[in-house]
Amino acid sequence: MQRFFNSIDFIEQHLYDKISVHEIAAASHYSTYHFSRMFKAMVGETPKEYLRKRRLTVAAKRLLSDEASILELAMDCQFDSQEAFTRAFKGLFNMTPAQYRKAQDPFRLLYKDQFSPNDLHYLHNLVTMEPEIILQPATKLIGIASEYDNEALSLHKLWGAFGPNRDRIPNRQGDNFFGIYESYEEHTATENASDDATVSFVYVCAAPVTDISDVPEGMVARELPEQLYAKFIHRGPVANLDQTLRYIWGTWLPKSDYDYIEKPDFELYMPGFNDADPDNELYLHIPVQLKD
Repeated sequence: MQRFFNSIDFIEQHLYDKISVHEIAAASHYSTYHFSRMFKAMVGETPKEYLRKRRLTVAAKRLLSDEASILELAMDCQFDSQEAFTRAFKGLFNMTPAQYRKAQDPFRLLYKDQFSPNDLHYLHNLVTMEPEIILQPATKLIGIASEYDNEALSLHKLWGAFGPNRDRIPNRQGDNFFGIYESYEEHTATENASDDATVSFVYVCAAPVTDISDVPEGMVARELPEQLYAKFIHRGPVANLDQTLRYIWGTWLPKSDYDYIEKPDFELYMPGFNDADPDNELYLHIPVQLKD
């Protein structure tokens, strides 16, 4: 947790600097992939979203406390233009910076305060739910890989697109399906300089197979090595998956005898899984190793 909050402190120290998600992750000494998923699970927002809202919050407070122009605030907060800043401000606070300065009413805004250890207090005091620690055997898989970022991942859409193709997979073994998270990074430029480093990932919808020598067109093959996993049960809709992830990262992992290691983590879907059934179960597999 201290490593995680080091990244929060890094953001606060560089609110007026041009920084990337990679630099924020480095402050916590986690990989960008691991950090981004952990951050979203615990904070409820991606690092980019959190950074943008913190900058806009600071700008809003300055609108009432000093004489800086709106353009100066835009430049300080790493927006490329006053127009981009105004759009972002209105999108978050439902009024323009000029309207807010004129209204002089700070209570009309829901400020994004700095995330603190107190925000995780309730998680750290939950009744501990222990996962099953398993040694997952090496597994061969074939499926469809899709690139996404944390703001665009839709499991419904990905699995919906995969459904019509699953019968094309040769050498199928069993009726389970794997949802595998992989690391992928891409730098893109946007009009908002604070978003200049977009971190993308790859999610693979796949089925286990006995052989990966025959991969249908448009599909990919993967081999998961033998690995120790903490296996958690998630009950209920996939839309509530963040609640389970928040428990894993915010409560169980810091208190456990295990460390996360940078191997693929995955969801295991059993035959007949139906997201509309509130009693459905899927199994989250988090790669771990015993602490030294």
